Amino acid sequence: MKLTLTTEKLTHLAMALFVAYAVMLLPTEALAANPLGDTLCTVVDWFQGPIGSGIATLAIIVIGVGALMGKVSWGMAIIVGLGVGIIFGAADIVTMLGGAAC
Repeated sequence: MKLTLTTEKLTHLAMALFVAYAVMLLPTEALAANPLGDTLCTVVDWFQGPIGSGIATLAIIVIGVGALMGKVSWGMAIIVGLGVGIIFGAADIVTMLGGAAC
């Protein structure tokens, strides 16, 4: 079996070696940074922090008053309550499933 090395293959090999060498020179802190994960964790903190608590409180008050006045079905009120419970319990659910919460 004859092995031929064309200019194109040699160029691809050189580029791959250069990229591998460049990655090895990066500091560990640069590889550990995860801007997308940090952004998503910030959004989770918004929903589960004081902003989310305020919005959930207002939602339950509005849906409760609407249900008492007959404008909203009790089924919808229960669904809103379950949704609020899922939002605030999401970190525990993810931890139970084996993931790492924010």
